[in-house]
Amino acid sequence: MAELWQLIGGAGYTTAIFALGRLSSSVSWSTLFDSAEKKTSSQSSKPMAPGTSDGLLTEIKQALNTHSASTRRLNDKLDSGDHDLISDQAKATRTGNSEFQKFLDDQCSALEQHPDGRGNAVKKLLGKLAGHRERAHELDGALAKFEDPTQIESAISPLQDCIRDLEDHNKRLQNELEETRKAVVQQAQKLELAKEEARVDALTGLPNRRAFDERIEQAHSNFADSGVPYTVALLDVDHFKKFNDEHGHAIGDKVLEVVGEVLRRTQRGTDHVARYGGEEFVVLLERLPGHQAESVVDRHRGRIGKSSLRADGKDLRITVSAGVAEVQPGESFESVLERADQALYAAKKAGRDQTCFDGGKTAVDNRSPQKEAALV
Repeated sequence: MAELWQLIGGAGYTTAIFALGRLSSSVSWSTLFDSAEKKTSSQSSKPMAPGTSDGLLTEIKQALNTHSASTRRLNDKLDSGDHDLISDQAKATRTGNSEFQKFLDDQCSALEQHPDGRGNAVKKLLGKLAGHRERAHELDGALAKFEDPTQIESAISPLQDCIRDLEDHNKRLQNELEETRKAVVQQAQKLELAKEEARVDALTGLPNRRAFDERIEQAHSNFADSGVPYTVALLDVDHFKKFNDEHGHAIGDKVLEVVGEVLRRTQRGTDHVARYGGEEFVVLLERLPGHQAESVVDRHRGRIGKSSLRADGKDLRITVSAGVAEVQPGESFESVLERADQALYAAKKAGRDQTCFDGGKTAVDNRSPQKEAALV
């Protein structure tokens, strides 16, 4: 039995039971059942991760294969004429058949409760599995007759018919299982793609506000737990309304695409750039103190300022204003964003095309641009 468990590799309770299908028929289901129960009892307190529908379907398929192998072994011995051998094999098969039915019930219940269980493909499969479960129950009745030595001879032919029907249904069910598994995997891939698309800004291809909110929550959790600093920068396109009013919304969109592309190219590997909404972008700079982040953001601003867009026979200069704030102990990430927004407002008020740090206390750009009354 030690060699048996080494072959199984310390598998879980259910996996161990159905591993018998790959092993010698000299080991009974009941023997392995008892060994599996003892082997896994010490692990019963460990929580198990919820199974994926793909995983559940794969386990069902493996169990069907093992159950089929068990009934074939019995069928091979029915013509031997050795009633003792047939009786022993029938008893072992009946034990395994009972375990198979319980396993199938548990797996189908888990599949029904899984979100994928609401799909038509899975619902259809569950109906087919219920039919197979009924056939396994009928096999129980046929096997029970072998407990009476006087009924063995007359019980062989009905049992062979029962096994043949079970085998035929198993082959059809295997195809259904594989088709359902493929459908579930494809549906999961579609859902995952939809989730990703829901986190991406369609115009710039950058992560959107939803994706950024998830990222800053994670960064803030790291700061609260381990003191890992982060800094937030809000960048707003200067005179964006003017682009739209004078050149049309298509040019306004092009301006946003240019800014997004510059930020994408110039961000560090640990930064997270996103379109925050409208003409506003946000950069999360992790593991970087405020004043160092301020310099990084100001370089971004400078590179954007060197960009231009050709429209109506003119080169349109694109500039942004930026506000930077570093997280402080005891504050929320919403507070950090609010301070970055105040710094952005200060940069606008100071003349635009500037970077201001934490409420406008510091303006990196020491030029004296002409102040404009209207702030966008």
